[in-house]
Amino acid sequence: MMDLFLATLRSLRAHALRFFLTSLGIVWGAFMLTMLAGFMEGTDRHYMRELSEVGPKRVWLFPGFVMKPGVGERGARSVFVENDDVDGLQRLESVERLSPNIPMWAAIVRGERRTKLLTVWGVNADAHRVSNTHIAEGRPLSPTDVERSARVAVLGPTAAVRLFGRTPAPGHTIHVNSVPFRVVGVTVAKKEQIVNLGGRDDESIWIPYTAAQRWLVHDDRVAQAIFEPPRREQTYGAIQAVRQIMGLRHDYDPGIETALNFVNMHEILRIVESVLLGLKIFLFGAGMVTLLVGAIGVMNIMLVVVGERRTEIGLRKAVGATGGAIFLQFLAEAVAVSSLSALVGSGLGLGLVAWLRHVVPPESPLASSPVADPGTVALITAVLALVGITSGLLPALRASRVPPAESLRAL
Repeated sequence: MMDLFLATLRSLRAHALRFFLTSLGIVWGAFMLTMLAGFMEGTDRHYMRELSEVGPKRVWLFPGFVMKPGVGERGARSVFVENDDVDGLQRLESVERLSPNIPMWAAIVRGERRTKLLTVWGVNADAHRVSNTHIAEGRPLSPTDVERSARVAVLGPTAAVRLFGRTPAPGHTIHVNSVPFRVVGVTVAKKEQIVNLGGRDDESIWIPYTAAQRWLVHDDRVAQAIFEPPRREQTYGAIQAVRQIMGLRHDYDPGIETALNFVNMHEILRIVESVLLGLKIFLFGAGMVTLLVGAIGVMNIMLVVVGERRTEIGLRKAVGATGGAIFLQFLAEAVAVSSLSALVGSGLGLGLVAWLRHVVPPESPLASSPVADPGTVALITAVLALVGITSGLLPALRASRVPPAESLRAL
């Protein structure tokens, strides 16, 4: 093995410039493959995390209308979700949690000396879990708050800062359209969000929907609702169950899709996953084409080297070298060139990935820090090793078949 190693080093030194120029293709391919894999892994994790922050099983329910056959829009009947419907939907086995979602857009909210226009939501105690919102200070809304129509509120962190500055908000009182509410909690910051149906959670205020109906909207109708099934894959079944029960309660055919409209986070996640998978396949294919071109370059240069060293090969065979030993030497040279090139290219790619992780802000929903996933790096290493072996097989095989008489022709 030591003789094989030393012979490989001597050959690489003797043809250093030729091997260096040939290895640039492998270096570039390894660099691009490593960098693109890091970008795609970072993008995948980033968008999945951002979408999950909205609520990975969350489904929005928007009431619609029912049209009579042959009448058209003139005979359309609006469908409303009422408090009794909320109680019925919450008892469905396919619905784990459900909350009314009564929006009050651009409500006038006053906190101490500041007055702002903010979005206020009338919800129940399940809303925070459905929307994947966590409490940073104080407590969330409780079932007792909803049952008693308590005038309490939970603020998003941005809303809290806009109303109270650096002063802790829990315990203070805000006025929503001149109605006082005591602040009981502040949520954890989500920062930017990819999906915003009605505004960012950080800039929102949540109050019991019963209090919103009693003190603000003066109506027992629910403008919309949010719910989630026990598992993400069950969202479609939960939507069908909601259609069935609402059709029975409001006397219309559950198959009329215009009666209820849904926005399904699971469906959005599936679309994003499909797009990211397609990008991964495309970029991996592009990287493999680059590596293939580099491998062909290594194979060609090795074939040239074999042609130039036929006399040396014949002489070595004449003094007792076997075809297997010649085969291993040339294969080792090809693998050494490919491996060193791959290490340099992968090292440059990993270095760029590490540098960009300090440059790209992780909190932006439109930017994603690249990630060097160990599994992906291992796969790239295996592919590069296979490329090195493949590029050296044909030249090594041709070298092993050079007859010993070749050495006599040069004398």
